[in-house]
Amino acid sequence: MAIVAVVYIICHGITAWVVAPVQHYFLGDITIFASLLYLPHGVRVLSTWLLGWRAVAPLAVGAFVSDVIFTEADVRAMLEHVLLFSIAIGALSAWVAFELMRVFGASAYVGAGQRMNWRQLLMVGTLASVLNSVGQTYVFAGVISPGDQITVIVTYAVGDLIGQAVAMVALMFLFRALRT
Repeated sequence: MAIVAVVYIICHGITAWVVAPVQHYFLGDITIFASLLYLPHGVRVLSTWLLGWRAVAPLAVGAFVSDVIFTEADVRAMLEHVLLFSIAIGALSAWVAFELMRVFGASAYVGAGQRMNWRQLLMVGTLASVLNSVGQTYVFAGVISPGDQITVIVTYAVGDLIGQAVAMVALMFLFRALRT
């Protein structure tokens, strides 16, 4: 469980210290709430795929610690009244997506003898991303101007999906290297 939280924090740090400055340089201030390459979403999806509901707590811990470490004090102060709701939505989004898939007869959790289905994981990640982006936009509605809400939703969704894809490809290469 600690591994999930630590990997989440590392991925959030890469997003905050590498991706965000590059994004800001090329695209300006799209939004302070979302990144176009949010690597922790891949951690959310893959840890929930492996651990199910047990991934929610370490994801929440990782998100909380990440916010303390990587969010600027003035931004954190501005958002402190909604930060815990934001963390909860992010931590629960993948689990809710997996459960929705299971309810509709397409369980995507890791199973005994079942091979990894990349397309199914990407589909769950897409659903989790939609749930997360809509939930985050709702939570931050008092801070986001009405004209920017669509931009924020799209940035969350695109960033989550690209982050998940990059995390999955990176893990694929890591696992391949470990096998050889």
